[in-house]
Amino acid sequence: MLWRGKNKFNHIEVAPGGAAYGFGTFNTLGRVYFVNNITGASTNDGLAWDRAMDQLDTAVTAQAAWLALQATSNTYIRATIVLQGTATAYEAVSALPNYCDVIGLGAEPRGNGAGIARLDGAGAADAAASAGVRGMNVYNMQFTGSGNYYAMDLAIVFRSRFEECAFVNCAYGGMRVVTGGGIVIKDCQFGGDTTTPATGLYIGAGTHAGNFNNCLVENNMIYGSTQAVLIDTYLNNQTRFHQNTCYGGTYGIRDTSTETTIAGNAFYTDNFAAGGTTGISIASTGNGAYQCIGNWVVDTGTADWLTTIAKS
Repeated sequence: MLWRGKNKFNHIEVAPGGAAYGFGTFNTLGRVYFVNNITGASTNDGLAWDRAMDQLDTAVTAQAAWLALQATSNTYIRATIVLQGTATAYEAVSALPNYCDVIGLGAEPRGNGAGIARLDGAGAADAAASAGVRGMNVYNMQFTGSGNYYAMDLAIVFRSRFEECAFVNCAYGGMRVVTGGGIVIKDCQFGGDTTTPATGLYIGAGTHAGNFNNCLVENNMIYGSTQAVLIDTYLNNQTRFHQNTCYGGTYGIRDTSTETTIAGNAFYTDNFAAGGTTGISIASTGNGAYQCIGNWVVDTGTADWLTTIAKS
């Protein structure tokens, strides 16, 4: 099977027991699980397309069981789960895989229509991980649904990556990360076309819960009826928001962290941030002049190169 992705790999051949990075292959010892919700079955082992599993949840359970069989110091062997895009959405998942690449094999995930590898919780979060997830990379997937939920709701996530994904149509927001570190979110869409979320990307869970350290949020389109981005974590050490387009009904980017040190706050560089009231808002305890560098901001309909920071 051949899968090409402009961000992750120049060329990748996915085969059971091995993977290729760049040009050239090597055996990673990790499993590759294939998933198709039309032709697959929950009783299949998923190790070939003609034995595909039926749902992402089936593959996640199998990968976790296989990983648990490895030697204690070798439980970080990466697996790969490949989901075939069909005309039918995949079911929501309540657990996500550790040390695993999840690849959607389908159409561009921004928008509607058949052929997208997508999850639809149908009145629940599409993907939730209350127990936490580590080392998960997700590519070319859509998380979409309805109701008062976040499409992807992560209580704890570390050392993980999300690229070329869409998180749309849930009323609360596209993605929530309560506590995280070492996360890359790149080239993704947060928002909706049938439902406008209150917050596109929500970092925290109120009262400055959690941390968001050493993260990169880059080149995303983020939309929310109240705010596109809300940072409500306490520490955001060495985290950077770079070249994002953020539009919110009130705020483009709103950072409420009460951390007072410059290094402990997130940095915002070269973003376009627009809000019905405020483009970028930094907490009064923050260091806006140091945190915000070279952003183009629209406040109450007036565009300006950012020279002052709104305090809240």
